[in-house]
Amino acid sequence: MSEENNEKKMLTQEEIDALMNNTANINDQGLSEEEIDVLGEIGNIAMGSSATALNAILDQKVEITTPQVRVTSFGEITEEYSRPCVLVQVEYKSGLEGTNVLIIKSEDALLIADLMMGGNGIDIDGELDEIKLSAIGEAMNQMIGSAATSMSSIINEVVNITPPEVKYLDINDAYESGSYFKADEMIVDTSFQLKIGDLLDSSFKQLAPLEFAREMVRKISSDGLTVKEEIPESEIDDTELLESTVTVSAPEKETVGVKRAQFPDFGDSKKVTVPQNMELIQDVPLQITVQLGKARMTIKEILELGEGSIVELDKLAGEAVDLLVNGKLIAKGEVVVIDENFGFRVKDIVTPMERLNNL
Repeated sequence: MSEENNEKKMLTQEEIDALMNNTANINDQGLSEEEIDVLGEIGNIAMGSSATALNAILDQKVEITTPQVRVTSFGEITEEYSRPCVLVQVEYKSGLEGTNVLIIKSEDALLIADLMMGGNGIDIDGELDEIKLSAIGEAMNQMIGSAATSMSSIINEVVNITPPEVKYLDINDAYESGSYFKADEMIVDTSFQLKIGDLLDSSFKQLAPLEFAREMVRKISSDGLTVKEEIPESEIDDTELLESTVTVSAPEKETVGVKRAQFPDFGDSKKVTVPQNMELIQDVPLQITVQLGKARMTIKEILELGEGSIVELDKLAGEAVDLLVNGKLIAKGEVVVIDENFGFRVKDIVTPMERLNNL
């Protein structure tokens, strides 16, 4: 190997100092590489739930992947958009407090609105009028609501949001008005790839105040400690911390510093031995839903609903209804009445392996 190649592989003193420093290259804005990794993983999990919600209401395969996290200013963000776009403002009022803003390209918003209103996402025309913005608002409400539910399980607190406020405007006007972020305020920009069937392959941004992002990291750290605080290795291990709090429902994608959970091979055995690491998630609350059936309606049909209206579902009378856990099918059965309350009697249940895979 040549001396030139050796010189290229040598670390500088700054790189050596960074490797020896437990704060792991904290940047000028105070976020360490570990914190950025954690924020990216949180975004991955939350937007995974959002993709599931969009998939249901758009009737298209939706993927939201590859979060890229950076600290920047709103002024720098405005330089990336040369025409009007859709800004979705979300207020977190409990569990987490602060404002998040989603920036969606106008053409992407038009496609989502068209699908929401019963279109095919191909023959799109017209402008983003008030009706289409309302449709986008409902899509964002479902999307961010699902993300908030995922956030609740991550930080072990109920996270509530206000209905999203949707505006179509020139981002420079938003910057100059200061209605979202202050001109010199440092914010965390998380960019996501968005795919909707074969119709769209684009991206959108989620902006959050720097302190909001730090608070998320603090809340998933044990005893309220931030990732960048120096903690003796004998007291806490960062990798185990991330494994127990962030990666419970993480996607299959490998993430630096995060271990993949190990599950047993159930085979045909009726008695399942739960591995030790499963105890970490056994007390995680899950949402159980009994689904009588589904129906697909346009916004026009929904607006025409009134007292006495009948919605025809896709299930036949007497057919078994579904028991869903976090949107995943777990069992089939029938609705019963217990005293004055409805109940659910299990008649057919999926195998333990299928149930675990669905969690």
